[in-house]
Amino acid sequence: MDRASLYFMDQNDKNTYDFDETLPALPLPTLRETMERYYLSVLPFGNAEELAQTRKAIQEFELGIGGQLHEKLKDRAAKMKNWLGTWWEDYGYHLLRFPLLPYQIMSMAAQLEMVGSPETPEYMLKGLARLVHHTMEFWDLTRKATIKPLSSGGGKIKYSSALYKRFYSTSRVPGIEQDHIEKHFLTTSEGRTPTHILVSAKGRQFVFNGVNDNDIILTAPELLVQLQRIRSIVDYEPEGDGVPVLTHDDRTSWANNRNRIMEISDANKEALRLVESSAVSICWDDHEPKDYEETSQMGLYGDYHSRWADRSSTLTSFKNGRFTFTGEHSCYDGTVSVSYATFIQLSLLECGEPDWSEAEQAKIAPLQEITFQLDDELRDQIRRVRKEVEQRGMDVTVTFTVFTEYGKDFMKPHKLHPDSFVQVIMQWAYLQMHNEIAPIYETALMRHYYNGRTETLRSCTAAVHQFLCIASNATTSGSSLAQAFRTAVTDHRRMMDEARKGHGVDRHLFGLWCAAYENKLDIPSFFDDPLYAKSGGGGNFVLSTSTLGFTANVGYVAPMTMDGYGVFYSITSNAIFINTTAYRDSAKTSARKFNEIFKESFRRMRVLLEEFPDSKL
Repeated sequence: MDRASLYFMDQNDKNTYDFDETLPALPLPTLRETMERYYLSVLPFGNAEELAQTRKAIQEFELGIGGQLHEKLKDRAAKMKNWLGTWWEDYGYHLLRFPLLPYQIMSMAAQLEMVGSPETPEYMLKGLARLVHHTMEFWDLTRKATIKPLSSGGGKIKYSSALYKRFYSTSRVPGIEQDHIEKHFLTTSEGRTPTHILVSAKGRQFVFNGVNDNDIILTAPELLVQLQRIRSIVDYEPEGDGVPVLTHDDRTSWANNRNRIMEISDANKEALRLVESSAVSICWDDHEPKDYEETSQMGLYGDYHSRWADRSSTLTSFKNGRFTFTGEHSCYDGTVSVSYATFIQLSLLECGEPDWSEAEQAKIAPLQEITFQLDDELRDQIRRVRKEVEQRGMDVTVTFTVFTEYGKDFMKPHKLHPDSFVQVIMQWAYLQMHNEIAPIYETALMRHYYNGRTETLRSCTAAVHQFLCIASNATTSGSSLAQAFRTAVTDHRRMMDEARKGHGVDRHLFGLWCAAYENKLDIPSFFDDPLYAKSGGGGNFVLSTSTLGFTANVGYVAPMTMDGYGVFYSITSNAIFINTTAYRDSAKTSARKFNEIFKESFRRMRVLLEEFPDSKL
C-alpha cells in the first residue's frame, strides 16, 4: 500500500469527478419490498400483540398514505439521479438544534507514532507543519481533480468522489430553524478556490496564504516559519475575545448571534467569510492528552474558545504533539475522513523528514489576524456560552482500545467476513452485559451510486437473533453455539450485500417521511407505531455502529440514544481498533465495561471456532 497506487491518477485517467457521472442512479425499492423487509427487521423486538399491531400499521400505510408518498418518490426518482438529493443532510442533520460538539461531530486520533512521526512537545510545531503540508497536498489533488476515486473489487467498482469537494473550504452555517452547507471550494476547472489557512489558538484567529506566488503549496519548512510566528504571538500576548465559542451553542442561538455579528459591520462579514472559507482549519489546543484514548476524548472537547465547530474539517494540534482529525458529519461521511487520514500517514511514512534548515531561507508570507467588532450583547453571549460549556463538562465518554490477539487473518480462513464477525460479536457482548437484545444499525456504504452516501443495515438479522437466543441459553453446547455463530455471520454478510444494493429499509422510510414533510402533509401514523422506535427507527438505535475499513484508522461520534453506545472499529491483519462512546449521565451504560466484555467475547469465540471447526472447511 502506497500513496501512488491509492491516490494518484494515471496520466490516461479522466478527471476525478467525471467518474461520478458514470455511476448508476440510486435505486428506489418498491413499497411492498421495503414493508416486507421492515417487518422482518422488527421481529426480534416485539411480542405477538405488538407484531400484530405493526402488521396492521403496515397494511394501512401501504394501502393509504404510504402508497401516495411512494408515488411522489417515484416522480422524484424519474427526474433525479439520486432521489434522496439533499434530504439526508437537510432533514437528517440540519433540523437538529443541539450543539455540534460533542453531539454531531465525528473525530479520530491521528495515530502518527505508527508511521514513525514523533508525538512529543518538542516536535509539535514540526509535526504540525508536516501535517499541514500533506493536508495541502491532498487539497491540491482534490482541486486539480487528479485524486484517484476510491474503488473496490480490484478497481471494478468505483465510488463517488463528490464528497471530497466538501472536505475543504466548507462550513455548516447555522439557521434559526434549519442549517445549511456553504461550500466555497472550487476545482481548477470551476474557478479560483480559497487558498488561505486558518489557525486558531487562545481565542484568537490568524490566516495566511497556503500557496506561494506561483500557486505552489508551501513546504513544511515554510509552514514551520508561519506556525512559529503565530505561536510566539499567542504564547506571550493576552487571550482573544473567544468568538469561536459561540459556535458551540445550540444552533438557533448561534444563528441569532451570527446574524448579530454580521449586522454590526461589513468588516465582520468579511471576517466570517475568511473563517468559513479557509482551505484548512487548524486549532491549537493547550491540553496534553497522554494517550490515544485521552486524545480521542479531547477530540470532542478541549479549547472551545478556539475551535470553529461549523468547519467541515479541522486539524487539532495539542500542546504535547498529539493530533486529532475532526469532521462535520452532514458534509461528508467517515470514509472520506479515513481516506484523508491514510493519505497523511502514508505521506509521513514515504516522504521522510524535511530539511528543516530550509526554514532559515523561507520567504515569510503576510500574516493577518482576524478580529471581530463586538458589542456588549455579544460579549455577554460569549461569556454565557463559555460558562455553559464548562459546566456541561465531558458528557460524552470516548474510549480507545485495541484487541491485539487476532484480526482478519484469523477470521478469513474460517470463511467468515471480518466486518460481519465483529458485528455479531458486538451484539453478543451487549446481550451479556445488559441481558437484552439491542436495536442496532451499521452504516452501509452507498457511494457506488450517483452522489450516494449511506444506507442503514439493521444488523440484528434473523440468523443473528437466533444466535443471540441460543447464546443466552445456558444449556447450549459449544458446537451448537459455534455453528449458530457461523450462520449468523454469513446471514449478516448477505444482508449487508443487500443493503448496499439499495435493499435496505431506513433510507426509503426516511424518504417517505421527507415526502410528507416537504408537501406539508401530516406525518403518517405509521411512524408512531411502537415497534418503529423500539426497533431503532426515528433515531432510536441503541447500538450505532460502523466499520472504518481495514487500516488502523478509527473514528467515532456520540451515541444515538442516552442509554446507547457508539461502537466504531477498523480491522487489520492481527488487531481490531475500537472507539466506543457512551453518555456520562446514563445510569445504564459503561463504555469501558462494554469494551472488556467485547474483547472477552472475541477470545471465547476463537476458542469455540478452533474447538469445533466447520466440517466444510
